[in-house]
Amino acid sequence: MPTLRDVGELEAIRLLTRGAGRADVIVGPGDDAAVLRCDPGEDLVATTDALVEGRHFLPAWLAPAERGARLAAVNLSDLAAMAARPRWALLSVGARAEHEMDALLEFQSGLAASLATEGAVVAGGNLAAVRGDEWWSLTLLGSVARGRAWTRAGARPGDLLALTGRPGRAGAGLALATRDARAAGDDGRRGGTPDARAAGDEAWRPLLDAWLRPRARVAFALALAPAGAVKAAIDVSDGLACDLARLCDASTVGCDVDERHLPADPLLERAAATLGIPAATLRFGPSDDYELLLAIEPGRRDACERVARETETPLAFVGRFTSRRGELSLVAEDGARSPIDPRGFDHFAGGR
Repeated sequence: MPTLRDVGELEAIRLLTRGAGRADVIVGPGDDAAVLRCDPGEDLVATTDALVEGRHFLPAWLAPAERGARLAAVNLSDLAAMAARPRWALLSVGARAEHEMDALLEFQSGLAASLATEGAVVAGGNLAAVRGDEWWSLTLLGSVARGRAWTRAGARPGDLLALTGRPGRAGAGLALATRDARAAGDDGRRGGTPDARAAGDEAWRPLLDAWLRPRARVAFALALAPAGAVKAAIDVSDGLACDLARLCDASTVGCDVDERHLPADPLLERAAATLGIPAATLRFGPSDDYELLLAIEPGRRDACERVARETETPLAFVGRFTSRRGELSLVAEDGARSPIDPRGFDHFAGGR
């Protein structure tokens, strides 16, 4: 199969950008910069995130198209947390000269398909050669009605804490996969994929998919935004406790999480028992779940639950914000309170 070295930079860019374009992309891939047409009365929302080989994934873990879809998802989740409609993306790639051109095209296809599902298109980018680990960086632009973007600052004492999905599943999937990789005596680069090892029990599949193949809550956020119920929001990309602490810090509030109302998750409980760690460690600890944490005006809970049903989004009301600034507490069934450790994933303190 031809590699980047075989086809050269200009031909690789031509192959990657053919067929790209849309009415709101006035000048697209192939020129020095993209020209994009914004709609009147909207604000532009921008985010960027990256996948780094050996840091966020190993080549055996995901097919190229799945890597593209994952890169799209982590950026789409940021726009969901702002209630922004995805519009345009800029992709930068650092690839080795021996990278197969077909694999790069598969990555691009997976990325483009995931973006298109939420209404976005690749409008430009950059391709560079590297000698070491490869990386893919996406900048995603969206739009939101002027002054209507959700932010982390806005939660008030008495607002309800709502959570989509089941927190901790991605972290559990990663823990299972890396445990089995260590048991096999390798780092995941040899001997198959985590699916082949950790999925010795097929029941683990939802946990592995939560980690490797996340889905952003864009449709839910866009459907919920008109209700005016959300006072603050953040996506859970580093862990439930860590990201809740960030929202509380931005809003200068605290939060009581009611243990009874956390989503029941027997599979997570089983994974915790298998790994020999408390389920709460998985649920609150480092985990790139790409779910949403929302501060909800109490009188508009019904509207949120209606949108969740209509979009088939799991949604639970799990606590209430307080005036105790920076204090995160887990409230047990008997009323006992215990502090929540706000530590989450840190790129510079440890690897995923």
